Amino acid sequence: MKLDVCVFTHNPRKEAFEHTLRGLARQTLPRNQFHVWVVDNASSPPLHEADLEFLRAGGVQYTLLREDRLGHSYARVTAIGATTSEWIIFVDDDNELFDDYLGAVLQVISLKPHLGCFGGKLLLAEGILVPPWAKDMLGYIAIKDVGDEAITNCVDAWGHWEPPGAGAVVRRAVAEMFCQRIERYSDSGRLGRRGRSGLMSCDDSLMMRGAFRLGLCCSYEPNLRLWHHIDPRRLDFRYLLRLLYYLGRSHVVLERCLGHEIKRQSLKEGWKLLTSFSLSREKMFLLARQWGYFFESRSAAGVTPDVEAATVAIPLGSAPPATSEGSSDKTPPGERR
Repeated sequence: MKLDVCVFTHNPRKEAFEHTLRGLARQTLPRNQFHVWVVDNASSPPLHEADLEFLRAGGVQYTLLREDRLGHSYARVTAIGATTSEWIIFVDDDNELFDDYLGAVLQVISLKPHLGCFGGKLLLAEGILVPPWAKDMLGYIAIKDVGDEAITNCVDAWGHWEPPGAGAVVRRAVAEMFCQRIERYSDSGRLGRRGRSGLMSCDDSLMMRGAFRLGLCCSYEPNLRLWHHIDPRRLDFRYLLRLLYYLGRSHVVLERCLGHEIKRQSLKEGWKLLTSFSLSREKMFLLARQWGYFFESRSAAGVTPDVEAATVAIPLGSAPPATSEGSSDKTPPGERR
């Protein structure tokens, strides 16, 4: 089996991007078993072959693509359309895969044919200092380690079994369903990052929920590990406030795109938020997310609820009934990158 590895980048930080490319060049999987697709999402200046020297020097087969529509969702659609393998691995330009990552992917695929998507541990890269108050916020910037046991489930809800986009491994049928949603619903293209300042998210949740529609499971597989070389500026208090605000907005758009009805928040509920000011950082982050949810819920829905897709799962393969190994945490997703 050959894997397609899709790397997404927009004006990458040079050092972090080099870590990404070097990680791919160090993979222990034979070179004829994977192909790397680098999607340049409207970088200025555009990426050139010289920027991918680490892949060439490592003997890695690769293709450089360009997507001029700024947005992570559009870059994903371009990558999915260009690839042909049954399984696609999504990598961001600040992710450094452990050397055995792709080999571990093939092992999971062979042992668990009922999966539609899965991911693993996203570890904070060494040398990045985290303020004590920000440690509880790491989940919102795609740092994830929930133990050494697999967590698997097939439900239409978020849990630790649902992989973030960084390092996610996705079956083609699930990826193609995501492309159909992006094409069908105008609002779906709003989900996901747009450059450095566009902080909408949940595009990966929109993709991974497709597994349930196809009767497949999502899974957390701890043997898959990567280093996340986050930009330290993402630990800034003001950045995190904006991030939580747009996360609230993203949740509304996500639920609408999944065909779930969103109750329009009343002005009375807005007044409660207005009078709930707090000097506690934790409560301020919560209020930021609630404000985002409030404003987006009051906006006109940009999608038509897909009632059939929301209620009917189409069996694909040998998916078992909804079961869970490990945690059944229902906490909403954090930052999905």
